[in-house]
Amino acid sequence: MLIARYERRVIGLCFRHLRQYEDACDLAQEVFVQVFKRLKDFEGRSSFSTWLYRVTLNACYNRYRFQQAKGRNSTRSLEGILEASERQGDTSLMMRSDDAGALKAMESQETESQVRSAIAGLSQRYRGTVELVDIEGLSYTEASEILEISVNTVRSRLSRARRILKGKIEKMRKRLGE
Repeated sequence: MLIARYERRVIGLCFRHLRQYEDACDLAQEVFVQVFKRLKDFEGRSSFSTWLYRVTLNACYNRYRFQQAKGRNSTRSLEGILEASERQGDTSLMMRSDDAGALKAMESQETESQVRSAIAGLSQRYRGTVELVDIEGLSYTEASEILEISVNTVRSRLSRARRILKGKIEKMRKRLGE
């Protein structure tokens, strides 16, 4: 029941950190095994989803550090992207039949790619805050519980992260001549 309810969100969070769909699925499985083993440790001081996000973020950070130490490149495979989009019912990667639609889809993909790249380049503290609030849609309170920081710190990190992202994306677009 827990997997059915939270699997997509856990895989999504893992995917944004690891950028490899297969690795994200593997890590999500590990997270659910870890959660099952530690279920008795859940004290109920926060919601279950908050606790699950914290466990997932910790697992992502640990895996990322491990991959960096091993010198593993964290690029996304095309096969993994297509599989992820199929599972989530995302048709934005499919080419449209008319040229205008295809061009718009490519532009949308390019913008999404720029944003993902900029987010991936953020430090861990900012990236985690952006992912939880802007991508996952959690409240500041929920994000503060997961990150174990105050609500005001969530607000300030989010504000700073958005300024950094804006600057990074503007630089990318200038380089690309947009």
